[in-house]
Amino acid sequence: MEEKILSILRFLHGSSGLIALVIAPLAMIAYKGGSWHRRWGITFFYAMAVVTVTAIALAWLRPNPLMGMVAVFSFHMIASGYRSLYHKKLHRGQRPARMDLILQGTAGVINVGLLLWGAAHFMLKHRDPMAGIFLAFGLIGSLMVFANLRRFFKQSHDKQEWLYGHMTGFLGGYIATVSAFSAVNLGMIQPLWLRWLWPTIVGAPLIALWVRHYRGRFARGRRVRELMDTRIQ
Repeated sequence: MEEKILSILRFLHGSSGLIALVIAPLAMIAYKGGSWHRRWGITFFYAMAVVTVTAIALAWLRPNPLMGMVAVFSFHMIASGYRSLYHKKLHRGQRPARMDLILQGTAGVINVGLLLWGAAHFMLKHRDPMAGIFLAFGLIGSLMVFANLRRFFKQSHDKQEWLYGHMTGFLGGYIATVSAFSAVNLGMIQPLWLRWLWPTIVGAPLIALWVRHYRGRFARGRRVRELMDTRIQ
């Protein structure tokens, strides 16, 4: 019975991950905020939700806590990007909802756990190739939590911060999806740390450049409604 449950979970996990991997680029190339952008984005979000739930279940049934922690790391970025769509009035004094604080608090605990796990292995000089990977993920995730909480509570706000949060969250989540795909399927990439981290090495600068591009356009007087549909609250 347990093997049957594991087989079902593995199938759901793999098929949902494949859907997420394929769907995200469609959302990226669609007109921002348009009907297809929202459809592909929502599909990606729920596919990743299934990936996360099944990863946690598999990690529980075949004890592998780090698998579950990495799944939460990935989903935190995507969920933060989705919730950013509801934070368009931070510059007017809007406060985060309870679910936002729960999301960031849970992710904070998990990411600090990843960070400490990786750091402890380095300090104890354990030869575990995963130590550097989880140290990197824990650091990135912790910085994301800090950035989100800072955005909620700082005194001065950029009017378009919700957009930058949306872009960074969803694109960061997609990078994590590609990382997982690479780790499982691209064994020709060596060493192991590179197989896990090359999507971050390539993708993080591209996200920064894309956000900078939009910041520049807004600084030159362009309005959000001139560049995309903003019907989502």
